Amino acid sequence: MKVQVVGFGGLGRNLLRLINEKNGMIVNSFGEKIDVVSVSDRSGTVVTDGMPLTRIIQAKESEGLKALDSFEKMSALSAIRDVEADVVVELTNSTSDGHPGIDHIMRAFEEGKNAVTANKSTLIVEPNIMKVAREMRMDLRYEATVCGGIPVFNLMDYSIRPSRIRGVDGIFNATSSFVISKMEEGNSLEEAIADATRIGLAEKEPRDDLEGIDSARKGTILHRRVFDSDFSIKDADISSSVKEMAPGRRQVTVVGDRGVKVEYSAIKKGDIFGNVRGASMIIRFDTDTFDHITLFTDHDGPLESAAGVLNDILLMMRDR
Repeated sequence: MKVQVVGFGGLGRNLLRLINEKNGMIVNSFGEKIDVVSVSDRSGTVVTDGMPLTRIIQAKESEGLKALDSFEKMSALSAIRDVEADVVVELTNSTSDGHPGIDHIMRAFEEGKNAVTANKSTLIVEPNIMKVAREMRMDLRYEATVCGGIPVFNLMDYSIRPSRIRGVDGIFNATSSFVISKMEEGNSLEEAIADATRIGLAEKEPRDDLEGIDSARKGTILHRRVFDSDFSIKDADISSSVKEMAPGRRQVTVVGDRGVKVEYSAIKKGDIFGNVRGASMIIRFDTDTFDHITLFTDHDGPLESAAGVLNDILLMMRDR
């Protein structure tokens, strides 16, 4: 299967590492390998032409993609149009308006290419790309957009199909959980944030994580998927100020038919959410047939998200 990668930060590089490591197993399981035919970032595009993936990673981490002989000053949109491929993997950063990520996915569909994305903002703006994919009969997968490596949408797609999902709640942001866990160990808020930044868990500007924006994005994606809605993040009730971060509290997101709410809540003793410590996350489905189903991960990061992206690619390989 021929794959194009758009966006080559930490997640993209981890994806290429996994593909390089797992391709032998993939050939044994599926009878073909994943062939990364192009990699694009803001500077341009590398058409790989069989180049070792490790060479592309090394170039990006040292001099940049432009150091490679096959580098072209070609935009991602042009690469999607001009390079032959089956799947476009969209890994650019989330933005307030969803661009350019949503443009990359739309171009992929127009070229008859399916898409995998880890970019949350592409799924919460207009047009509703989930509905566009259905209307155009294209395959769009986005497992890594909600809770990293937790198989949220695979559970919905393959394990609880007989059920009506009445609601979803959980702790969707690992950075806020990590920071509060550090505060519970005696660190100040500032020290905890600095520690999260040092290990690469928090961004240099962690506002989206700590004030609930990231969780609201995930809640909006879930609302659109679970309730087949056009819910807007603008309508989410976000009341999770950094000032409310304190030991014994966690950033809890609730997704129901009426909307999405994100707030710092006190966690009672014995509550299942009390298991969330460090860089962990939890998501709980309320269903009419299975009652509550809860998924938990004790760590989140680029490697776990990359594994979710790779699984989406493999599902497309299986189903084609």
